[in-house]
Amino acid sequence: MLLYLRLNINMESAQTIVLDANVIIKEIQEGRILRPIAKRMKKYKSKLVLPEIILGEVSKITGSDPISTMERVYQHCKQPIMIDKTDEILTESQRINEKYYECHRSDSLILATAKLTGSTLVSFDRDLLQTAKMEGVQAFLPRNYIRWG
Repeated sequence: MLLYLRLNINMESAQTIVLDANVIIKEIQEGRILRPIAKRMKKYKSKLVLPEIILGEVSKITGSDPISTMERVYQHCKQPIMIDKTDEILTESQRINEKYYECHRSDSLILATAKLTGSTLVSFDRDLLQTAKMEGVQAFLPRNYIRWG
């Protein structure tokens, strides 16, 4: 709880971005996606927020271990903020999961993290983006986030 409160205070001064696992997976598989996102984040002094669930999702799909995944992220985003599952995130995730049947558990945790931290969500998953917008979370496809503003 204390970490969460401290995080809220720090995030008020800068925009924060939550990347869905599919964005990092695409970076690992093809490259070229994190660089323009990181460039835009740097321009607007945004911070990257990574829910802990992301590392497991990326590992499941790519076979990449969490350390090499984070090394890939560090190449573009120097100080990502890792967020554990707090009671607040778990409760909000459960509510989202029950309200939107198309939103599976990992998506609901990612969305709950974005919502509770006041972050913008960037994802290739159009269903997740739609759900985020219904929940009042600013959400973009990567190409739209890069062009936004």
